[in-house]
Parts: sequence; structure tokens; C-alpha cells
Amino acid sequence: MDGYSKDIVKEDIEKLKSIFPQCVVEGKVKIDQLLNLFGEYDEKDFEKYEFIWKGKNECYKVARERTKATLLPCENESVNFNDTENIYIEGDNLEVLKILQQSYYNKIKMIYIDPPYNTGNDFVYKDNYKDSLANYKKIVSSLGKSNPETSGRFHTDWLNMMFPRLMLAHTLLKDDGVIFISIDDNEVDNLKKMCNEIFGENNFVTSFVWQSRQSLQNDTDISINHEYIVCYAKNRRNENRRLKESNIENWFKENSFACNPLPLDKDKFSNPDNDTRGLWKADPFDAPNIRPNLTYIIKNPNTGEEFLPPNGRCWRTEEKTFNKLLEDNRIVFGKNGTSKPQLKVFYEEKKMFGSIENTWWTGEKFGTTTQGTKEQIKLFEKFSPFTNPKPIKLIKQILQLSLKSKDDIILDFFSGSATTAHAVMQLNAEDGGNRKYIMVQLPQLCGEE
Repeated sequence: MDGYSKDIVKEDIEKLKSIFPQCVVEGKVKIDQLLNLFGEYDEKDFEKYEFIWKGKNECYKVARERTKATLLPCENESVNFNDTENIYIEGDNLEVLKILQQSYYNKIKMIYIDPPYNTGNDFVYKDNYKDSLANYKKIVSSLGKSNPETSGRFHTDWLNMMFPRLMLAHTLLKDDGVIFISIDDNEVDNLKKMCNEIFGENNFVTSFVWQSRQSLQNDTDISINHEYIVCYAKNRRNENRRLKESNIENWFKENSFACNPLPLDKDKFSNPDNDTRGLWKADPFDAPNIRPNLTYIIKNPNTGEEFLPPNGRCWRTEEKTFNKLLEDNRIVFGKNGTSKPQLKVFYEEKKMFGSIENTWWTGEKFGTTTQGTKEQIKLFEKFSPFTNPKPIKLIKQILQLSLKSKDDIILDFFSGSATTAHAVMQLNAEDGGNRKYIMVQLPQLCGEE
């Protein structure tokens, strides 16, 4: 009971929403949409495809406003302050991203962020653009306040928080840089629309589907076991994305982004005939499409059986090249020598070209939030101060896909449990790299316990 009379307008809107949900957005009735449903159309030619929300114009203004804020060194809280090349920054990431422009504009190779998912329970920044210092103090003292779904600006608040930060992140990336963003179903659609506008639709790489949990969630009607990692490049490579013998000289030099090949699985290679060139595996000798110069009869020398390419396909090489491969013991006819031709692929010749990743990332291969929690418990002695932290091997996979140099710089401006920093240091320890990270996190007031 709040002392007010019955809110008839609100009740009527809810009735309308139950019948025509597409006509009510954030508590407001879209009159033009309602009229369209009843066959009344505005014939004026001013419609266009766009993604808008209340406060979007202000986001552009805020992202471009200069800041007088600066960073102060905290030597007493640091380790090896004068020599380390890694940076951990406590502060409002909107201000920090502006400060970083001075030194890191167009210099960051990879950004990974795990922002609030806007589930209704997580904290969403309420930026006060007029008084950043007062706003900063307010944020620090009010951490833990949520953005409830009952808020009339539930999606709008999240968009206004994310949009200027992503704009600033875009300018920090190198021309061949890339950003990975963890998200779930609550805002994945809005996130992609934002990124399409900031990075460009042509620079969308993919959305990886990560199996974030393996157990079933029994308190609802369907168990949500996945999240997304949305990936956008600063400048997505259009051609020669796959590293091959034909483009190896220029592949690493191109100023655009393509995913690195993954290491070849050595266990898939063997050497049953003791070939002096070492481990090999048999690949199909046929290829897509029909080409007359690549269509000819191949006779199995062991059985005399003749083979043509499968329907709709051709052989991988011309007949002259095939005969050279056969003479060089690079053609086999199955394990027993009685099948169609296959090409020997040697591990030592192919290892630098690697293999291709797919978009389904299983918990078994890349860990789950449970694995991340176990890693935190190991670090913090029997408890985890973070909720649903990302596992280290998930972030390591992102690093290996995106980094070309062992001296690249990585940024995470929603650092949280700092899994990104941990993954960078672990990868450096494994391959002798000198990759550097910048972590940014809003200071959180924690209890003494």
C-alpha cells in the first residue's frame, strides 16, 4: 500500500501487452506499431533500419568528452612496481578507457570483457555524466544494487552503460585487433546490434557457444547450460583467412584479423609403414566441384580396380601431379591397400598450418564456471569470493586464437576475478612469451572476513 489510488493506466497497458506484446516496449505503448497491426500504415517514406533507445545520442557525447582524471601509482600495493610491464587499475572503467587513449590508442591487440549480463540481479553502472567524482563515490558505496527487471529502463540502462565503453574500446584496438565479449541470452541480441554499429557488421567474426555448466538446473522448466562469447574484429580479413602454403609469406603481415590455426593433434598421426618422413595421416584425395582437368580414372595398383571421383566432386590434382605423388609414396589405398586413393599428410609438413576451431566450446575441453570456482577456491583457501568466474583454459583458448606476437598487449576492463591476467601469465610461462595485460576493475568495498 503506497497511499495512491489504483493505477488504471498501468493496468490497461498490461492488458494491451498481454494481447499485443510487440506494441509495448519498456512500459511505453508504440502507437505506430499498434496501428500497423490494425492495417493503418504511415505512407511517409522516412522508415529506415536502425537500433535506437533513450539516451543513445548522449552515449556518443559521453564517449567523446575529454576527462581531466589521471592515474596515480600505488607502489605499496604493487609487486615489482618499477620493472613490471603489467598494469592493474582500480577505477571507473569509463574514465580509465578515456585515460588509456593517450598511451594506448590503436595499440591493444586483444580485448576480453565479462560485463554484467543484466540478469536483473547483477550491478549495472548508473553513469552520471555531469559529476564523475560524485558519481564514482556513489558507485563505490552502492555496489551490489541491481538493475531489476521491474525497472522501466531495464535494457536502456544496460545499453547506456555499455555503448560508450565499447566505443572507447574500439579506438584502443590495433587495426588487426579483436574483442571477445562474454554474455548470455538476456542481452546477446542487443550486444550484437551495438557492436554492429560500433565495429561494423562486416567485422563480426562469430559467436562462440560455451557450455558454461554441465549439471542440470533443476529449479526451472529448462536448464540453460550455455553462454556466448561474441567476437568482433577491428578490421576483419576478407580473403586468405586460412593459413596455407600459398599465402604463408604474407599471412602474418596482413593488417587485418583472422583467427590463428590451432595446434595439430599429434595423436591423430601414425606411421604404420615406417615412412622416413615420419608421422602421417590419410586425407581424402577428392575435392569439391566438378572440373574436367581434375577428372580422370585412377587404378588401384594392388587390385586393378578403377576409381572416378565421387558424384559432384573431382580429384585434388591433375593426373600428372597424381602420378608424381604416387611415385613419391604419398598416395595410399586404404589400410589394406584395396580402397580408393588417399593422400598422405605428414605431421612435420603440416604442423605450422594447424587445424580449424569450431564455435561449439564444450565444458569438458574448455572448463565451466564450476571449474573456475574450483580454481578460485584453490587460490583463496577453501572459498571463492567471486560468483561464476571464468576458467583459465577458456581465456587461454581466446588468447591462442587471437594473438600473433608473444609481445602483444591484452586489455580487460571488467576484470572481476582477473582470470584474463592469470591466463596471460600462464601462457607466457608455457611458451616464454612477454605478453602484457592491462586490467581495470571498479574498487569494491569488501568485509574484513
